[in-house]
Amino acid sequence: MFLLNPVSENLIIQNKQSFPRGLRNPVSFSQKIKFISMPATTHYTVAPGDTLYGISRKFGMSVDDILSINRLSSNSLSVGQTLQVYSSGGGQESYSPPPPAQPAQPSTSWGSSSGSSWGGGGGGSSYASARQQFGVQSRPDAGFNRYTLTVPLLNGGSVTANMRDNLTNSSHMMYPQGIMYAGQSNIEIDVRSIQSVGLNAETARALQYVSMHEGKYDAINSYDKAIFSYGFIQFVGAAAQGGSLNRVLASMKTNASGAFSQVFQSVGIDVSGNTVTVADNNGNTLQGDQAWLYIQQTVPLYGAFIQAGFEPSLVLEQLRMANTLYVQPALTAKLDLNIAGTPMSVILQDIYTSEGFRTIAIAVGINQGIGGMSRNVVAPATSQIAVQTGVPDLRQIDERAVAELIATTATDQRVRSRAQGVLDSGMSFDKAGGWG
Repeated sequence: MFLLNPVSENLIIQNKQSFPRGLRNPVSFSQKIKFISMPATTHYTVAPGDTLYGISRKFGMSVDDILSINRLSSNSLSVGQTLQVYSSGGGQESYSPPPPAQPAQPSTSWGSSSGSSWGGGGGGSSYASARQQFGVQSRPDAGFNRYTLTVPLLNGGSVTANMRDNLTNSSHMMYPQGIMYAGQSNIEIDVRSIQSVGLNAETARALQYVSMHEGKYDAINSYDKAIFSYGFIQFVGAAAQGGSLNRVLASMKTNASGAFSQVFQSVGIDVSGNTVTVADNNGNTLQGDQAWLYIQQTVPLYGAFIQAGFEPSLVLEQLRMANTLYVQPALTAKLDLNIAGTPMSVILQDIYTSEGFRTIAIAVGINQGIGGMSRNVVAPATSQIAVQTGVPDLRQIDERAVAELIATTATDQRVRSRAQGVLDSGMSFDKAGGWG
């Protein structure tokens, strides 16, 4: 599998411990050093479709960690191969080196406590009981707190998200109270349903593959500049970063109004136009980035997003927005080529029509950006294969050969992993027509 982000950390919640005025974190330098240690490891057996990037995401590691621990010289994997990995991952909490020690807190449960800062009270009490469906428990550990969030699902089941706070090992952290939760939902949306967002069968299969490998539908990241990001490709809340998550929620409200009302509006989350709103505990309505900051700091509300990640009608709206933001731009990207000294420009979908190659283009476009995909990956590989094979018409280019070149020579390991994953998946690289 492959995932958008290379580091898998799990849910982080703001430490409620208060310190005397002027003393933010009374920990000495020697105490900080004390907690630096290597994580425990276990063994993982490589399965069909696995990539180093996907495995790293699952177990809260970087690709370099896996290469180093296992003394690997390349990113090539074999089905059945055994790797050493960190001992927690997937739906479990991911290991990261413990941050500085802080005073321990007593074990607390917020799931049914209206007296907590996440409970009811004030003018916002109409949402309190709905928010209490998401039970939150905590217990202190060495330098951080562990949390468990229990989320009931609309289908009658439930899931449990294991989390920890005070993650300091990410250079992108802006909000110590924020989290990174790898997610658990990989429900499969059928191709016919995906076609309903405006795609034909071949393109829908490409998006289906990407959605099943790029990340989990209920994944959450709320500690970086996005403020709150969510979904299999991490749609972002912050306006300065594009605010795509606002558009996802608007699409959910328009196209799956019943489920949206049951999951989001019932707990005080809504959207007006393309702007998120939320009711705080005092009955005030917050909008835009202020709403995302409130959601970021109100842990039971994470439960609504996790719940939505298991509801097919709401997941489909993630795919609809992915089509708008990534699929169509990838297929219509311009490739500036240099064929034996002759410059020319073509549109990607005019020469690449196979299910397999378009899947790679979409996947790499999500990871690298559309410009990075076309300029740094597909265009140079296309030019090289065109020269090597002497193809007289670029519409006849060997799409598998270009994919194999990307998988072996791309400078970014994440690109190589994505290309190799599609090559290993059995998807067709035969020319096809009528893509939409």
